[in-house]
Amino acid sequence: MITPSHQIGATPIPSADSRRVRAERPDSARTEDTLSTDSAVGLQNALAATPEIRPEVIARAEKLAVDLNYPPREIIDRIANLIALSRDPSDEVE
Repeated sequence: MITPSHQIGATPIPSADSRRVRAERPDSARTEDTLSTDSAVGLQNALAATPEIRPEVIARAEKLAVDLNYPPREIIDRIANLIALSRDPSDEVE
């Protein structure tokens, strides 16, 4: 006979104390958090070595600015469709 205090298939819930004990590592397994700035220093050096004005990028921009086929018509049509299909934020009720 099953008594009302007995639950079939119930999983015992560990107490807060037992969860805390399991989460703690032995002193030998603990590690100190450290921050390595080696990669940050490398990035800062690379950024410092990059000129603020890059002549090859300026030359490309100048070519594209006078190119009548830039941006391609397909890109213009896609952007126009996206704008036409987007909802007007002023129509939204707050």
